[in-house]
Amino acid sequence: MDLPTYDDRYVEVGGKKIRYWDQGEGPAVVLVHGLAASVEFWVYNIGALGSPHRVVALDLLGFGRSDKEIGEFSLPYSASFLMDFLDAVGLQEASLVGNSMGGLVCLQTAVDYPERVDRLVLVDPAGFGRELNPLLRLWSIPIAGSAVFWLSQRLFPGLREWVYPGSGSITRAWLLRAAEVLRTPGVRANAVQVARLGVNLRGQREELFRDLHDRLPTLTVPTMIIWGDRDPIVPVRHAYVAQKLIANSQVRIIEGCGHLPQMECPEDFNQLVLTFLTDDRLPAPAKD
Repeated sequence: MDLPTYDDRYVEVGGKKIRYWDQGEGPAVVLVHGLAASVEFWVYNIGALGSPHRVVALDLLGFGRSDKEIGEFSLPYSASFLMDFLDAVGLQEASLVGNSMGGLVCLQTAVDYPERVDRLVLVDPAGFGRELNPLLRLWSIPIAGSAVFWLSQRLFPGLREWVYPGSGSITRAWLLRAAEVLRTPGVRANAVQVARLGVNLRGQREELFRDLHDRLPTLTVPTMIIWGDRDPIVPVRHAYVAQKLIANSQVRIIEGCGHLPQMECPEDFNQLVLTFLTDDRLPAPAKD
């Protein structure tokens, strides 16, 4: 599979420089990556989704090639920052698509700013159960967590055979490109800092998400939950926990995919998202 390329753009948000990719015209779709990731993790989706939409993918503050000084991180703050980013790129309203931690950020945004969110796609999101891969639990240990993440940074280009087995789209060319961004100075410290807020040795800290969960039954934004049935990071059963909590939601499982369906199974993923975004039968979210 050929590796698409997009031009880096930068915009100032709250005094911070944020990198983003911007493609297509039409109703807006904003793509939000997971912990320590970057816009490179949407490289196979932007073109496919950008035919009937304006697709914008950003490097969250602290990651990718965006500025690295994140200060105090919280879910409400991340949602507010995402809204400021939409303002900065001229978007009054958008559909949000978020993977892993990015899914949690998008969900918080939809709860806090429902009038700005058209539709919501959560891709193997964090925050719906304690279970978590032991490797990520180690990130919560001072000093040791930083060492484990450093090792992950160094090994990343060689992970294909045992983390993404059988995925023809996870090529060495993509791994090398993503690894270059992953190793950007500051990413490791920020990833460990953010991970410690939501993770301990027992797994995800459910108390961190309690307030958000309590507000989900009132969410009116149409929501699709996509999960890879072979996710080694967070188990697929969390998809159904999320569905029970989120009003007006549906679940779609992609077989043979892990934690990154948008990269591992891009054709199936893109078709699911396009169908959901253009389905006129879905009820419109309530706007204040």
